[in-house]
Amino acid sequence: MGMQEIKENLLEEKPEFTTPDDRYHTLFERINAAAFLTSFDGQIQEANQKSCELLGYDWNELLRLTLQDILSKEFDWKQCRDELATRGCMTLESETICKNGNHFPVDVNISIFRMNGKLVMLALLWDITQRKNQEKRLKESEKRYHGLFEYTTDGIFVLDAHGDILDINTRMCEILDAVKSSVINKNLFNMDLLTAKSLPVVIQQFEQLLSEKIAASYTTEIKNQQGKILDVEISSFFLVKKDNEVDNFVLIVRDITSRNEVELKRARERELLKTLMDNIPDSVYFKDDQNRFILVNKAKATHSNVNPEEMIGKTDFDFFPQEQAQRIFDDENAIIHSGQRIINKLECLVRKDGSEQLVSETKIPRYNEDGEIIGTMGITRDVTDWKHAEDELARNLEMLQTLMDTIPDSIYFKDIQNRFVLVNKVKAEQWNIPPGVIIGKTDFDFLPIDQAQKLSDEDYKILQTGKSIINCIEKRMGSDGSEQWYSVTKVPRYDLRGRIIGILGISRNITEWKKIQEIKQ
Repeated sequence: MGMQEIKENLLEEKPEFTTPDDRYHTLFERINAAAFLTSFDGQIQEANQKSCELLGYDWNELLRLTLQDILSKEFDWKQCRDELATRGCMTLESETICKNGNHFPVDVNISIFRMNGKLVMLALLWDITQRKNQEKRLKESEKRYHGLFEYTTDGIFVLDAHGDILDINTRMCEILDAVKSSVINKNLFNMDLLTAKSLPVVIQQFEQLLSEKIAASYTTEIKNQQGKILDVEISSFFLVKKDNEVDNFVLIVRDITSRNEVELKRARERELLKTLMDNIPDSVYFKDDQNRFILVNKAKATHSNVNPEEMIGKTDFDFFPQEQAQRIFDDENAIIHSGQRIINKLECLVRKDGSEQLVSETKIPRYNEDGEIIGTMGITRDVTDWKHAEDELARNLEMLQTLMDTIPDSIYFKDIQNRFVLVNKVKAEQWNIPPGVIIGKTDFDFLPIDQAQKLSDEDYKILQTGKSIINCIEKRMGSDGSEQWYSVTKVPRYDLRGRIIGILGISRNITEWKKIQEIKQ
């Protein structure tokens, strides 16, 4: 239907108002809504005071607007015109746009009539913000309680007074490994989910709930549809209608199978930890944030000449001299405040009886579930024998180095990667480099590449075959360009298990001997 045809039909059918008094009195002053008198194309011709209050415009500003300016851009004006043409009026929900750009929901009522021979529209806008908010809260409440029932982590049965199942939630279906329709309207006590152990317990609790109306919680077991036995915690209570009339009964079922398994696992871990602590030769201890012992192993207690139980609640001040205990206390206080670990710190412990012990100490902070430091854990290893062996090794190494440095031959040790691990002074002086600079490097770092490659190939062959080179005569060029002759010996080095781990090389300068031999010849 065209616009002109709509206007003609409406002009023929609609009543006509002629006086301003009738219009203001009936349409504007007595209605609690934003009221607009507009032309048929929506241009606002009149607006009441309520419209100014709702939309924030002055009256003169509203007269420069159209209905399209104050209603949502989603408003379907084509549908509106079609319905007006058919019925002469329409009602729907939309949104109105205030002067400051804010939107709020409105009920829109538009009707058409004639005034002074012209087709006009009366538009009424009721603010329905409060109603919409109430509807929203109601929907949210329904959704929240539905979600609470359906998606809580516990299973829920709703029963009548005979034990018939009226409803169950999603979690209960998961626990039973069943579909909802196979459980609804079944009697709880006639189903196979209660075992011989749990059936009398559940019946007794249900009867007590019926008679005494006392909610209860208890632990028992149930069986799912696959026959698996589950440990559960059941809480039972009732729903009450008005006048204290009992409506339905509710069983909340919590599957604690995993929790029990975790507790059993923790018990086993505690047992394993205790077994480990009591059999490890190192001293192991746990302290609280006041540096008091809360757990120690047998080795720790033995080192202090007490039983483990005698150390609990005490500090190092009870077992060490004051100065020693204060040093330990300061270290552990620093850990508690900074979170920094102490790893393999060498310490000489002096006990109250005057005995000394060289130890390696490792101490780390202990945290709770919130990440807060709640104490320390320490492992102390007796390294007295190891330290003595290390000192002996250092002395032997020093003697070896002294011996090497007094020998006029060039002597060096290499690892399996042909890196120097030890050289004597003569070797370093040949290259005019400090010994420490050579360590960790290869011949490629100091010699021409062709010469370094020749040496590398020789070394590689020794490492692969284990065959030594003994007194091999080689000619080399000296740093001054002179011809030099050397007697070279290279032998493989072995570890205690007989594996080749590198090479020992000895080079003796025999240039003078070579010259004498040439003269003799």
